Amino acid sequence: MGFGLGLEDELTSKASEYETLKRRSRWVQIGLPLALFLIVLVFETLEHLIPSQFQWRDLNFLGEVFFFGVLGPGIFALALRWALDQVCERYRAEAAIRELNAALEAKVRERTRRLEEANRELARKNAELQTLDRMKDEFVTLVSHEFLAPLTSLNGGLEMLTEVINELPPRHRETVEIMRRESARLTELVRKILNVSTLDAGRLRIRPGPVALPPLLRRLVQDHRQRAFRCELQLEADPRLPFVMADEEYLVEVVHNLLDNAIKYSPNGGVIRVKAWLVDPDTVAVSVSDQGIGIPKELQDRIFEKFYRIDARENKEVYGHGLGLYFARKLIEAHGGHISVESERGKGSTFTFTLPVAREMANVTESALG
Repeated sequence: MGFGLGLEDELTSKASEYETLKRRSRWVQIGLPLALFLIVLVFETLEHLIPSQFQWRDLNFLGEVFFFGVLGPGIFALALRWALDQVCERYRAEAAIRELNAALEAKVRERTRRLEEANRELARKNAELQTLDRMKDEFVTLVSHEFLAPLTSLNGGLEMLTEVINELPPRHRETVEIMRRESARLTELVRKILNVSTLDAGRLRIRPGPVALPPLLRRLVQDHRQRAFRCELQLEADPRLPFVMADEEYLVEVVHNLLDNAIKYSPNGGVIRVKAWLVDPDTVAVSVSDQGIGIPKELQDRIFEKFYRIDARENKEVYGHGLGLYFARKLIEAHGGHISVESERGKGSTFTFTLPVAREMANVTESALG
C-alpha cells in the first residue's frame, strides 16, 4: 500500500510540473518574439529614422523591421511553439505511461492477493485430502485384516472338505470347487489390497538378497502349467545366469502377476514365453510374452496405474482388479529395476523387468548348485 501511495504522489507531482510548464511556455511563446520585435524596432529606429529625421516611409527601415522584427520572430515563435509542443507531448506520454503502470501494478497486487488466497485454500484442501487419504488407507488396511482372518479359516475348512470330496455327490463336488476357487480369489484380492496399502503408506519392507533366478522361474512356470490348460508355457533361461539381488517373496509375486495376466488374456492354444537373460554385467532382464488381445499404444503407460483396467470388450469377462501391475511396478522400482511393456493390438504383449546382479554372488551360477 505504501508503494501505491508513493506512486500516486509522484503522478500528482508530475501533473503539477506539466501544468507549470504549459503556463511558462505560453509566456515564452508571447514574450520572446515580442522582445525581439522591440529590440529590432529600437535598433532600426536608431539606424534609420533618427538620421533621416523620422522619415517613416523609409523603405530600408520598413523592410528591415518587417524581416527582422516581424518575420524572424514569427518564424522563431513557430519553431519555439513546435519544440514546446514536443516537450509537452513527452510529458503527456510519460504521464500516460505512469498511469498505465499504476493501473498494472494495482492489478498485479490484486491478482497476487487472489493467488495467495487461492494457494492458502489449495493448501487447506490438500491437507484435508491427505487426511482423508490416510484415513482411507487405515480403513482399507483394517477391513482387509478383518477379512483375512475369516478367509483363512474358510480356506482351511474347504481344504479339509476336499479330503472327502470324492464321497460327495457330483453336484456338491462342483459347489465345493466353486467355493474353493472363489475363496482363493477373494483371499488373493485381500492380500493384494493389504500389500498395496502397506506400500502406499511407506511401510513395505524390501529385504533383498541373492536369488537364483532360473530355478525360481522353472518352479513358477511349472506351477502355472496346471492352471494354463488352454495354452502352452515355455521357459528360456540360461542356467549360467548370475544371482540377482531381490526379495524372493516379492519377486515371486511379480512373476506370478505377469504369468496370471498372460494366462487370462491368452487365447486357446496360445503360447506364453518366459525368458531371462543377461543385459549387461550388472543387469538381468526377465520377460513374459503372450499372444493375447494386446494393449493399445496410448494406454500402455496407464496400465501400471492403481485400479486401472482397459475398458475393452475383449476383457470385460476377465476377472481383475487393477492392482497387480501397479504393485509389480512399485516392487521392481523398489529393487532398483524398471518394468515396461511392448504390445500391439491383437498380437499380444511382452512385459519386461530388470533386476540388479548380486555382486557378491556374481560368479556363482545354478550349475555350481548341482
